[in-house]
Amino acid sequence: MRLSERRKEGSFYFAVQQPAGDVLGGEVEIAVFAAAHKGDSVLLLHRTLYFDEQSREHIDNFCKEFAYGEHYRKICFTGAAHWCRVARLYDANARIIKDETTLTQEALEKSCRELFHVIRRDLVRIESRPEYQDELAKVSRGEEDDLQEALALLARVKDLKVFSACQGSTMLQLEEREIYLPSCHSLKAIVTMSNFPHRLKNYLRSGPLGQQHLALFEENRLSAVHACHNKKFIQLLTASLHTFLQKNWSVP
Repeated sequence: MRLSERRKEGSFYFAVQQPAGDVLGGEVEIAVFAAAHKGDSVLLLHRTLYFDEQSREHIDNFCKEFAYGEHYRKICFTGAAHWCRVARLYDANARIIKDETTLTQEALEKSCRELFHVIRRDLVRIESRPEYQDELAKVSRGEEDDLQEALALLARVKDLKVFSACQGSTMLQLEEREIYLPSCHSLKAIVTMSNFPHRLKNYLRSGPLGQQHLALFEENRLSAVHACHNKKFIQLLTASLHTFLQKNWSVP
């Protein structure tokens, strides 16, 4: 197919193009426009096509179903369409695989292609798992339950102020496959603060978080090195803060 193709179906225009994204397998994108007055167009939606979705038949079906199916348009806009839900999961997991593996390019592409097909095939099964439902509810409420105790402890450290925090993605085990669920903000657990005391930073760096290479220590930010370490990172951070506050100063 020509990556610069532009077509019209009903009252919509569809531009098939090559995006500048960095998610492996997503080399083709469809931009959907609505015709407006004076010949202008209004951008409505972007859809990235992954791997074998990048076919003439698949593109034709999507354009026609979007143009002539009112219900299909609605679920595309709300993110409830099957392809939207698959894309959210695949995008998060493909980024983690790319960031956290030392695979060759060929092996990385093979792993991502297999992952995409697993997610697309087993999406309903994944979504029906209690872990998925719990995570979806937390995301919708903007809650960071796993970090609550650690954040409460950080609030007791003199002069330290937490600006933002995210507990990162939760992992779901699907037979032999690990599937990470999209989080509120970041794929990795992270705490951003002001006045991160050097004494506390050095204490955490010399403890299990640093010794086991589970954390990245920046000037005013502390985060898990990899998404697969989110849970352990939070557990050790919480335990270390308890010990630190017992030995050092804190806010009354």
